[in-house]
Amino acid sequence: MKKLRIVLLFALVLLLAGCKGRGFEDVRVTSVRLVSISPEGLTRISAVAEVGVHNPTVAFDVTNLDGLAKFLGQDALMVTGDPVSIAARCDSVYTVPLQGRMAEGFNPLRLLRLLGDDASFDDITFDVRARVTLRSGLGKNIEMLDIPLSGLLSGTVLENHENTTE
Repeated sequence: MKKLRIVLLFALVLLLAGCKGRGFEDVRVTSVRLVSISPEGLTRISAVAEVGVHNPTVAFDVTNLDGLAKFLGQDALMVTGDPVSIAARCDSVYTVPLQGRMAEGFNPLRLLRLLGDDASFDDITFDVRARVTLRSGLGKNIEMLDIPLSGLLSGTVLENHENTTE
């Protein structure tokens, strides 16, 4: 009986190692478009983004979506997003409601620099963290750091940006 348990445990370890596969590495964000943004008082905003996703694998959910926008390296805006269910084997655009608030100590008038001739959206970067969960309940945390706004809006950074997982 003890040998059977050891064999089953070993088989389970091999099975879980094999489940990693390469399929989820092929999932990618293909586009990001800010549809609307509405101020709510002096320090809060509501926004809606459309996110294009290429998913050649199984369905999954994205939860605990948190983002941090930085302007010239200083925390500027903390954002949370509603959960999103990604359909299996499809290329789709998903609408994601967002809520944000200004970081304490950030002066929003600094953003007026973006209206000048030497303005660059590369001055704004994003850190994004989320939890990706399969319908079975298995999941992992993902994180993408220092994504330039210019690349985010053009979609070029997301295709090549390396993410980390926990």
